[in-house]
Amino acid sequence: MKKQKRHQTNLISGIVLLVMTALLVFLSIILYNHSRLEVRFDTLISWLQEINDAIVALDSDVEIILCIFALYIAKCQLPIPMSFLCVVSGVVFPLWQAVAINLAFSLFFFIVKYEEGRFIGGGWTGMILGIKQLRFVRDWIQFKGTGNPYVLFVSRLVPSIPLGMVSKYYGSLHYDFVYYCCLSVLGFAPRLFIYTKIGGAIFNPFSVQFIVLLIIIVAFTGVSAILFNVFYGIKSKQMNQTLLIYSQKEKYKIVL
Repeated sequence: MKKQKRHQTNLISGIVLLVMTALLVFLSIILYNHSRLEVRFDTLISWLQEINDAIVALDSDVEIILCIFALYIAKCQLPIPMSFLCVVSGVVFPLWQAVAINLAFSLFFFIVKYEEGRFIGGGWTGMILGIKQLRFVRDWIQFKGTGNPYVLFVSRLVPSIPLGMVSKYYGSLHYDFVYYCCLSVLGFAPRLFIYTKIGGAIFNPFSVQFIVLLIIIVAFTGVSAILFNVFYGIKSKQMNQTLLIYSQKEKYKIVL
């Protein structure tokens, strides 16, 4: 059983590493040839630039902000990627205005999901963490029943962890609201900035800036997923050893 779990952990890490490496090599090739690609796809870039100029020429910023806010409201119940919403703001507004808009609306999303968890419970997250193999993760997140601030911060920083599920779970724990908002914003801020900046550079997908930003996202997502998988494998092994020792002392068998 131990060898099987270790093999499974290594297999998942290997697949993630292989996919990440392939994407990074592909993006590196594009980065190396970006000048030739810009010339080759000049028509596409010109068309995207016309769209950019049309967006800049829009008069009613308030209506655009309301439309973006409506997307964030829809995000509270629909699986719309947060990265997409940040990119949309980056497309329409200058960088720092878009960052401010995304920060405000992201905080709104975090608050809504927190309140959902406070009133109706942790939802799918609580059910998943109730599985025997994941109870050590639940205990680590709960941190004496009040919530672990380090997990909250890291969960906002790592792209592979769902934002809404974590928010609802911390709401179900009745974690301190002010700390929750501060840690959520601070943890998500680096990702938010990169996504928003991508929105500003999206009208030239072969520019150095756009490709480098994609490389950063791919590398960080892959590395964080591998580290989480390794951490899960180590903690799962420690938990199994503890249960085995306890079962021997109590003279009964626990099926792992």
